[in-house]
Amino acid sequence: MRYFLALKGLFFLVILCIVTCSLSLAQKKKTVYLDTLERPVEFLQMLSIRNTGRYKWYTDDTDEKIRYQRCSPTSKEEFDSLVARTAYKLVISEKIGTLFTYFDFVDVDGKVYKKSDLQGKVLVINFWFVGCAPCMVEMPELNQLYNNYKNNRQIVFLALAKSSEAKVRRFLERKTFYYPAVSMTDEVREEFRITAFPTNYVVDKNGMLTFATQGIGAGAVHLLKTHIASTLEQ
Repeated sequence: MRYFLALKGLFFLVILCIVTCSLSLAQKKKTVYLDTLERPVEFLQMLSIRNTGRYKWYTDDTDEKIRYQRCSPTSKEEFDSLVARTAYKLVISEKIGTLFTYFDFVDVDGKVYKKSDLQGKVLVINFWFVGCAPCMVEMPELNQLYNNYKNNRQIVFLALAKSSEAKVRRFLERKTFYYPAVSMTDEVREEFRITAFPTNYVVDKNGMLTFATQGIGAGAVHLLKTHIASTLEQ
């Protein structure tokens, strides 16, 4: 009887050891994120791809040493559903229809944007700060958006930063952000009182906000793009 119990105990110890070792190996697996072309990308780049809403991520654990995070395209139905949920979560409905307060702005390159030059134009405003990870997640899509409209004289893009001009300059030396970057003065900060970043506004030619969101989400920049197009048509 004792011999049987000893064997039984040994059996459970072996099973426990196998399970523990398996979990340990699984925990030590290196995670590699692969983009749409199966190329390794950094975690932040993976988040940027996911933020488009065009791709979903899944785990591939078939390799013994590497845990792959791969992406596959979302269907039209999945994308539309994601965008609808993002709109519900991010749109600041109480801001839409309110008047935008114009200021004279000077970007970090010294270019002046006078109130008189901004009035009568469609404005696309991004509020951000250096060190804001969600802000960086949406920047690749914002850069594409800027490139789509950079030759359109009816629209002005501005990135109003909570950070100092020196910090913004250092950031732009390392990272790519095409929006003209402005370090907000105390007066501008007090006027807009942005509490969540990133925040995105679209202002029509009459100075009224037609779009306002806080935060990021799948398809958020698609929403922004759609409202820019509709505002330009007004």
